Amino acid sequence: MPSPARPAPPAPPPPEAVAPLMRALAVLRALTAAGGRAAVSDLVRATGLPRATVDRLLSTLGRLGYVRAEGRDAVLAPALLELGNAYLAATGLPDRLGPLADRLADALDESVSLAVPDGDGLRFVHQATRRRAVSLAFRIGDLLPAERGAPGALFAADWAPADWQRWRARRAADPADAGFPAVPPRRPADAAPAGGRRLAADFTARVAAARTAGWSLDDQLIEPGLIAVAMPVRDPAGRTVCAVSVVSHTSRHPAAALPDAVLPRLRATVLAMERALTAPAPPWSLTTAARPPGGAPRSGNWARDSWSPSPAGWPCSPRSAPAGPR
Repeated sequence: MPSPARPAPPAPPPPEAVAPLMRALAVLRALTAAGGRAAVSDLVRATGLPRATVDRLLSTLGRLGYVRAEGRDAVLAPALLELGNAYLAATGLPDRLGPLADRLADALDESVSLAVPDGDGLRFVHQATRRRAVSLAFRIGDLLPAERGAPGALFAADWAPADWQRWRARRAADPADAGFPAVPPRRPADAAPAGGRRLAADFTARVAAARTAGWSLDDQLIEPGLIAVAMPVRDPAGRTVCAVSVVSHTSRHPAAALPDAVLPRLRATVLAMERALTAPAPPWSLTTAARPPGGAPRSGNWARDSWSPSPAGWPCSPRSAPAGPR
């Protein structure tokens, strides 16, 4: 079981920040970085919070159904899917655009993904993985640095000066990308100051090229052999909603040849996706079916797996709370 890595230092919280909420989210993020399971001592080291604080946060998260205890470990619980599905349902992107991404993957026999911008990074919201999938598999919701992927250059083309300032601050604080557990850490030469300046200049050039061409190339930015071409999908107002990427490998296409091989079908798919954004929403979907009518969870128990405070501290014994709606 991996120990959660200490994330990059966050930006200073605003004056109105709710400190307990921020600490609870730090625990959830540390659990996520550890693969969904971690000993409490590891969470204490990863978050820098006192042991007693972590115990109280886990007890609260347990009562809400977001975390459960398994022996001496804390484990993420299925109720967290409600939060992720709520975002996916609100955007409607998997339901509207996912089938078109799947058809593109079938036509090209390559993997296709949809990503959305998140600060100075990007997150995947849909994957159509085919038999030629590369060795590095991303999960829905994984966060990548903008500079390490084809979609990031497309999103950065719309950045304001404040966005670029935040990106530079993050790069200076975390040159090895330790705060992004979904991607391999940078090589020491790239994480060094000289390497960082070179990578920053390269990213700026790729953003300018993407702004001009309307598409972006990932030439092994994440791992050796992994290449991709991405195009933006825009709403009727011209705003970039997401990016669709065709992912391949150098064993099938040289990086320089990949655009010619995939861009004609990719452009046609993007046009179809932009038309789909203006169509009426599907009447039903898996992402909108997380809750039955009335809002009550399907289990009927809002805190089936939770902790009871105990004098001995962690681990606390699970107990069931009374059934009822949230």
